[in-house]
Amino acid sequence: MHKPIPVQYLDRLIYPVIPAFVVVSSGDRVGGLLAAWWTQLSFKPLLVGVAIAPERYTYRLLCSSDRFSINLVGFEYVDSMPYIGDVSERFLKDKIRRAGFNIGWNEEYGVPYIEEAHGYIALRLIDRRPYGDHDLFVGEVLAAYADDAFVDGMWDLSRYRPIMYLGRTRRPAKVKRVYVTFKEFTRRDLEFAGGELKKYSESRYAVLNRLRNIYRKYKDADREVLEGKFREVLREYGLDDEDVKYYIEELSRTA
Repeated sequence: MHKPIPVQYLDRLIYPVIPAFVVVSSGDRVGGLLAAWWTQLSFKPLLVGVAIAPERYTYRLLCSSDRFSINLVGFEYVDSMPYIGDVSERFLKDKIRRAGFNIGWNEEYGVPYIEEAHGYIALRLIDRRPYGDHDLFVGEVLAAYADDAFVDGMWDLSRYRPIMYLGRTRRPAKVKRVYVTFKEFTRRDLEFAGGELKKYSESRYAVLNRLRNIYRKYKDADREVLEGKFREVLREYGLDDEDVKYYIEELSRTA
């Protein structure tokens, strides 16, 4: 049985998250913050977005710089998080170093990063758009780096315990930020679309691959020709003609 919750608790509903430690430089200043609202946006091109409010000093720095990094630090640095998440570089200069972190400089991409991070992403800012009380800063991934806790394309969580943010407590009691991690973890590897799901997954990719080949061959032809070719394939699989426009949109971006 579900119960309604106050909408002001929406962010708490989607937590915990691993916050992004955003680092950016402009002129002689280097700033950073913890951003809970961030995500990968696209594979092609490889894009990452992070939401930041205009009041934050990091926002100001990002508005005058086209490079930044997202850093992932372990729970061993949790006691340093108030420096990064609670106070502004505008008022506490050099707060990142005061928090006990060393700022490195990636010469190849012109990006500052945190030397103690288990991994970081170097990004080039390509877009900024306002959404409500935050702006979405979109960065194109230039490169990504990780230490030896990243093994065979995945984190070894026995060697990297991420900081996860659960939210803030509320007044009238003393306000606290709540960070969590795990001492032990359970891992279960499940086959991708295994068992009875295999045939459905195969159909999905069969359709997509056939349409991709058609799109590449007919993308410069008359639109009606392209749509007709798509409809023929979709009808073989019992799919609606309405899906044609969505597949064309998908393949116009990825084919």
